[in-house]
Amino acid sequence: MDAKPNLLLKVLYGIAAVAALFTGFGNMPLWGRYYVADVPGLGWSGDFFINVNVHILAGGLLLAIGAYVVTTLLVMRRSHSGGLTRSGRIRVFLLALALTTGILMVIKNLPGVHFPMAILMIFNFSHMAAAMLFMVAALVALIFRQPWRQH
Repeated sequence: MDAKPNLLLKVLYGIAAVAALFTGFGNMPLWGRYYVADVPGLGWSGDFFINVNVHILAGGLLLAIGAYVVTTLLVMRRSHSGGLTRSGRIRVFLLALALTTGILMVIKNLPGVHFPMAILMIFNFSHMAAAMLFMVAALVALIFRQPWRQH
């Protein structure tokens, strides 16, 4: 992977992260309750099933981007390539936790898959906490210009 991040990858990551964030709040459901769905062009955000499907697609795109980046870094492992910054490690951990709990929440919806209510609550709260902490960590990194990797 070049020292400069691939522009397409950055754009796709941004779109997926914003879509996951927006639809995640919409799944609570906030957008219909607070009239966001009444804004022209955002009517779909008040439909729970559309919101969930867009959320899952955004999560799938984040997973694909993560798999691509990890694979690329492992394949092109270079001695002069810097590792992750502390900010990068924190964000990777939080994003991985959010994606893992998201996958578990998708699995729970498959036919024949049943989890006890206490486990479902752990999945739900862990997913929301990891996503919210990732948002805060990403915002702090943006404000203080903390990169993912050392150069």
